[in-house]
Amino acid sequence: MQLQEQLYEGLPSNGAHSDDKVRRRPFGQNLRNRLNTIVSMYIPSQASVERKNDESTCEHAELLSATDAKVDLAPKMFDELYSIQLLYSGEDLVRSIVEGIGTPMSTSTGTTRKITSIAADDHTLYACLEELPYVFLLKAHLESQVCELDGTLRRRELSPIKGYIQLHVPGIGDLVPQELSVYSPTPESTVMYIVGWVRIIVDPKNYTTEKRWLLAKFSLAGQHLARTPVYSYQRYSGVAIDTHDGSLLLAFPQLKEQSTNSHDCTTAQLCKLTQGFERRIFSVTMGNNVATYRPDFVSQESAGRFCWASVQRTPRSDGTQATNEQVTSTSRRLFSFPGRQLEGGEKKQSAREWLQVMSWDFADLTPGRIVAFDADRLLVVDANTGSLSYVTWQQGHDRPTLHRITRPHSKPISLICSNYKVAHGEQEIVSNIAYFVSGSSIYSFSFREDYVAE
Repeated sequence: MQLQEQLYEGLPSNGAHSDDKVRRRPFGQNLRNRLNTIVSMYIPSQASVERKNDESTCEHAELLSATDAKVDLAPKMFDELYSIQLLYSGEDLVRSIVEGIGTPMSTSTGTTRKITSIAADDHTLYACLEELPYVFLLKAHLESQVCELDGTLRRRELSPIKGYIQLHVPGIGDLVPQELSVYSPTPESTVMYIVGWVRIIVDPKNYTTEKRWLLAKFSLAGQHLARTPVYSYQRYSGVAIDTHDGSLLLAFPQLKEQSTNSHDCTTAQLCKLTQGFERRIFSVTMGNNVATYRPDFVSQESAGRFCWASVQRTPRSDGTQATNEQVTSTSRRLFSFPGRQLEGGEKKQSAREWLQVMSWDFADLTPGRIVAFDADRLLVVDANTGSLSYVTWQQGHDRPTLHRITRPHSKPISLICSNYKVAHGEQEIVSNIAYFVSGSSIYSFSFREDYVAE
């Protein structure tokens, strides 16, 4: 089933003139009733002291205080709050994967293949490698067996690979993943949502090919279930699953191909879609005469009972050559928005009535990738340093709070995911675990059970 083109094409230009305005898709009303205000809030710095003796800390085990008390926390204190474990060493993992399918370690440019996306459910890690049209299934926990070697019993680690799925879109070609999200309401009904590219022949005579982008849905058996139209640009970026209802949350960094005019910035959008791409539930279209917004990543409902988006904000050029000040003023923010009408309302409302967006500018954070760890904590990777933080929003407070977990390191975190999903009915409740990629190694992350953020 294909996404109908008219759901997204033909959007009129935004008529807003003041800063931080957004326009949602028309609901048959005039322009004035289609404008939503993004309430922009600034979170001041909560400066903290890092340990001076870096030799006493490991690369992902330095806690920076999130309070004004400037507490110098020892590694032992860190171990009481969080658990970070190396799950798979990068070079060994990549070698095991490529040997399993008989492909070289290097890409077409001669560089070692990197992990481009990861996802997780309760039992499996899903990983994709650069330039390969596969999703690789990895064990979510290290497994080993006792064997005899030279008359001595020794423990040997088993292969991390459970299997792999080749991604082929009928009539289009092999799909190379760039973003991946997995939804497992039950182990038997797991589906994968993949943003990726295919090679399209544009000149049969000279066999010239170009990349084309799409969003597709696959079963764990590799069956293609649905897809969007194919675009010449990356229309879709972040993808997440709202596990309350199984719908998709999508970040659209741009809604049309960039014009040859370098000063013509396209609008962007946050959107919620039904599982088979049949219908848009709601959308928020961003872009005005003052600034452009590029949402890159999105997460399901978490801190404060909001969905979250990681967004780049860039002031618009006045049509002349951009100044250094304009270039350096590009910033990143977190947007919070409800993914649904919360329980307790007297009557069912339209999205126009309950969909309000807030922009959070953290002085201590340049938000990159984000993921919901649980219903109360949003994990955030700093886009500049690759360090890990999390956001909470206590009931009764008027703003979220940022908590630092790791300090910047020479091998920053590049990817992150979690196995969190909303439990329905009598579904088994499992421990929430996040996984992140640093270099090419995969680590597991969890909060200690008895730790509650202040």
